[in-house]
Amino acid sequence: MRARTKRLTGLVALAAASALVVGACSSKGGTTNNGPAYSIGYSECQTKPDTCNTGPRKDGGEIRLAIGKKLPNFNVNSSQGNLVESVEVMNLIQPSAYLFLPSGTVQWNKDLFVDEPKITVQSPQTVVYHIRPEAKWDDDKDISADDFIYAWKTNNGHDTKLDPAGTTGYDQIKSVTGSDNGKTVTVVFDTPYPDFPNIFGQLYPSHKGGDLSTDAGLEAAWQSFFAKPDWSGGPYKISSYDKDAQIELVKNPKWYGADKPTLDKVIFKFITDPAQQLPALKNKEIDGFNVQPNLDLYNGLQGLQGVNYEITPGYTWEHVDINTKSGVLSDQALREAIFDVIDRQAVIDKTVKPYFPAAKPLGSHNFVDIEKPYKDILSKVAPNQGNGKVDEAKKVLTGAGYTLDGGQLKDKTGKAVGPFRLVHTGTKARADTSAVLQQQLKQIGIPVTDTVTDDLSGSIDSKNFDLILFAWAGNPMKSQNVANWSTGQGNNDSQFSDPKVDDLLKQSATELDPQKVYDLQNQADEILTKAAGVLPLYTKPNLHVTTDQFVNIRDDNSGSYFTYNSQQWGVKAA
Repeated sequence: MRARTKRLTGLVALAAASALVVGACSSKGGTTNNGPAYSIGYSECQTKPDTCNTGPRKDGGEIRLAIGKKLPNFNVNSSQGNLVESVEVMNLIQPSAYLFLPSGTVQWNKDLFVDEPKITVQSPQTVVYHIRPEAKWDDDKDISADDFIYAWKTNNGHDTKLDPAGTTGYDQIKSVTGSDNGKTVTVVFDTPYPDFPNIFGQLYPSHKGGDLSTDAGLEAAWQSFFAKPDWSGGPYKISSYDKDAQIELVKNPKWYGADKPTLDKVIFKFITDPAQQLPALKNKEIDGFNVQPNLDLYNGLQGLQGVNYEITPGYTWEHVDINTKSGVLSDQALREAIFDVIDRQAVIDKTVKPYFPAAKPLGSHNFVDIEKPYKDILSKVAPNQGNGKVDEAKKVLTGAGYTLDGGQLKDKTGKAVGPFRLVHTGTKARADTSAVLQQQLKQIGIPVTDTVTDDLSGSIDSKNFDLILFAWAGNPMKSQNVANWSTGQGNNDSQFSDPKVDDLLKQSATELDPQKVYDLQNQADEILTKAAGVLPLYTKPNLHVTTDQFVNIRDDNSGSYFTYNSQQWGVKAA
């Protein structure tokens, strides 16, 4: 999955967050027709998502967890490094201003700050952060205003020539200044920004870079953070790294937080073949994993002793993108026909429905269906998209001058259309989705080449695809959508561009009235949907698995990911 650059990306939809993992589940294990699945050990997570699996820890031990992708780099704010798996690892060494609890509740970082950051002046909007005196990097340098200044200047899109995954929020800041020996940070905005907890996630130690007073120095610092970190500002620090095998972390002796880690080691093993993760668990090579579920995996967990698991809904959604700048795919009529012939319900039936029966087609690019502002924009403005309308797709193509000749679609010049490369990672759900899409597109004479990648970030950033299948890992904050759909933004992977959408989203990022934010983003979504560049499929379930010897580890499918509280993990005390 792709992350959203930072662990937080908006505040306006928090009213919907309380319903995040409270599903219609029985108190015994298993599924109902309305909700997620879980084992007995995680049953309390359905009603107490923030505190389930809590217990006393004993000193020592290690936990070995599988993650499904190798890390492209360690700069999670860069478009290249912006993967969920990267953030899951970096959470152990990086401080962030805020995080989301599993319930979706926003929480300021009590380890980093003396008190809650607050707006002290309304116009111009001014936010003040008081960093704890004891908050330090592991080389004894203070975590200070300089680290906030570095984050601002490298993510704002205008101070440097860098390629951050998203600039929203940072590009609305007028100034960031330090006082009290750098322990007080004052941020003044040019325009109102309701989602200010969005920014200053995943902080980096500015003193490890170059001269931050120049563009060249900022760029040098940015590039230096692509390498394996020799620093930490979190409860753990990296002790060894094999880019093809695993990354190992040990306690950070300079950790300043209230909860001291008890585990001696946290090891992330790169198991990129999802089919190998459950066997590795059974063989005691790993103690858990956090992945996209599939039916084989779900069935394999049933009756497995000493293992806790839960499948939760959240803010992550699966979609298929068309590269709108890739040759003939720049033709909107062709893209419309492709989306018209795709049957999302058939995809759901083949993939997630057997173990997640609540799954249904998603009709929005900006809201998931557990949120109160959600509207089915797709059905409103493009009712054929995603509904397997073969005849309608053929009408669109005929009207645009295409012909179907012997089962092959041809353009106006008689040239065969396709084959198109459909890129995806190697999960079973994606393989099954690709197989369904290939058969569906065959109905309008478009051949598809199935292309599996183990470098999703690289494929996206290089635009090395015609169609691509992946998921966005979102959260209740909505300013994130500016980076997804605005012209030239780092997260705009389909390369969609429309000045009206740019304007609507820009307005939404400065609007303090939540209802107006929802209205502006839904207006933008109508234009985006008609352009047929990105087709939402469904809101994704997430599977978290851990052996029952560990406490305080649980899923977080709301934007901060399951490693959000690694300092509290431990071996269960007898």
